[in-house]
Amino acid sequence: MCSILGYFNTSLSIDEVKSYNKKMSHRGPDASITKEYKFKDKNLYLSHNRLAIQDLDTKANQPMENNRFVIVFNGEIYNHFEIREELDYDNFQTHSDTETLLWSFTEFGIEKTINKLNGMFSIGVFDKKNQKLFLIRDRIGIKPLYWTFQNNEFIFSSELKGIRDDIKINDFDSLVKFVSFGYIFNDKSYYKNIYKLKPAHYLIFDGSNIEIKKYWDLPKEKLNINYNEAVEKVESLLKDSIKKRLLSDLEVGTFLSGGIDSSLVSAIMSKVSNKQIKTFTIGFNEKGYNEAEFAKEIAKKIDSNHFEYYFGVNDVLNLIENIDYYYDEPFGDASSLPTMLLSQFTKSQVTVSLSGDGGDELFLGYDRYEFTQNYYNKISKLPMRNIISWFCNSINHDKCNKMSYVIKNLSKENLYAILYSDLKPWELKSTFNKDIIYNNLKELLDYDQELNIVEDFSRLDFYRYLPDDILVKVDRASMAYSLEARVPILDYRLVELAYSLPENIKLKHGPKSILKDILSKYIDRNIFDRPKKGFGVPLKIWFRNELKDILYEKILSLDENIFNKKELLKKFEMHQKGANYEYLFWNLMRIK
Repeated sequence: MCSILGYFNTSLSIDEVKSYNKKMSHRGPDASITKEYKFKDKNLYLSHNRLAIQDLDTKANQPMENNRFVIVFNGEIYNHFEIREELDYDNFQTHSDTETLLWSFTEFGIEKTINKLNGMFSIGVFDKKNQKLFLIRDRIGIKPLYWTFQNNEFIFSSELKGIRDDIKINDFDSLVKFVSFGYIFNDKSYYKNIYKLKPAHYLIFDGSNIEIKKYWDLPKEKLNINYNEAVEKVESLLKDSIKKRLLSDLEVGTFLSGGIDSSLVSAIMSKVSNKQIKTFTIGFNEKGYNEAEFAKEIAKKIDSNHFEYYFGVNDVLNLIENIDYYYDEPFGDASSLPTMLLSQFTKSQVTVSLSGDGGDELFLGYDRYEFTQNYYNKISKLPMRNIISWFCNSINHDKCNKMSYVIKNLSKENLYAILYSDLKPWELKSTFNKDIIYNNLKELLDYDQELNIVEDFSRLDFYRYLPDDILVKVDRASMAYSLEARVPILDYRLVELAYSLPENIKLKHGPKSILKDILSKYIDRNIFDRPKKGFGVPLKIWFRNELKDILYEKILSLDENIFNKKELLKKFEMHQKGANYEYLFWNLMRIK
């Protein structure tokens, strides 16, 4: 795992580019190299920080080049030895996946190579012969890649801290969406004119023009398959995915939260590994938040060497400054805090860890999917909805306000977004001092597809929540401590299979029944079949105690030209008396 960086036609010196590259050295502490090339008679600097996982020899360092291409690469290609078998070239100097990529691009071309790749990746490729620069991001969006083209200077970087500071200007629309949802989605960043390359896309830059192409998408056709066949296919692919993700010259461990997904990954890993595996868990002392005891019980069943750490408010205080540095832009998912600590804790034992992310999106595990469908059906049958809406709105209560808005503006998109958002539409005016006009929450969501069935909610999460929240959280937290996190449930073949399964098959015995039935082959069902908790953090409690003063000072420090501080202070007092604004407050604390 690594970081990549490129500057084209820049006024910066090579030493200045090196200094920006070093800001990302946590992603790759084993080697840091910057080289200069000529691109349309202008300077192109390519930089790389390396975390050596496959082939620890310095010959595998980057930038790596042959007569045609130069490559800087962040990620892992799990099938690269299979790709080598297809190549005519056989004079390899390393067993690294970077060298496989280099010669595959040379022999097969860019797009044909991309479609062969099974892995997580962000790649910069400079074609010296045709004088073009390519940026490529993996299908799911596991690895980050930012880019900008301003004043004839083109920059790309694994993290925003690699992009020169003087062109980072806050974007108000991104700020509103961040406060509303807790993360910045689609291709936007927190800064004007600095973008994320979308998952499953590649960018072509010829020195003056940019073209962006999509190379993969979720399948639309459904398989004609019964439930037992689906379980068998998913298990087979998941086993193969986990085997592939054990490819490493260093020891691989696994995160184990005690939930379905991480338990399944850990259980299968223990079966396919040739030695006892190591599992890692974070616990909480606060009642209602802790799953560490479940994780410990599962670890016993799979006979793993189990490690656990209990997370407390002092850990939050120690991490607050670090989280702002490593996440670059505001990030409101508070579970990033225990994920950072889990990563630091895990890195003390291993350099690579498997994660269970993706199961809820692929196999319809979130409660809000079913809740949205059920409530939409009930509300759509209500008589005199306008009158009921008016009555609910007249009651000064958050839940009544929610009902009023949904009843009056009934659509599945609006209902889902109410559940999905941290800041509700009627709270925009009491949060900001600027006029904010969105015709509906679908517009705020920046998503133009209709949400008709439960799987549509899952697709929305796949395109938004998964790459821009969940995967950002895990990537930044793990790479902060030079730990490589791999996500076997998000093998693109498994993703394609999951979205090819009919909804009634995936929900035949309830949400995530396919994954539960597979897990029951390894662990007794009574150990894991319980209500979903998620990776929650007791912010509600901490904002009334240890974090109370820090929150109060943060609200006072907000720009009064943008924020309605008077109303926010009212919410602060209401929270102390029993109301709950924990998500809004945590988002506000993340604003720079």
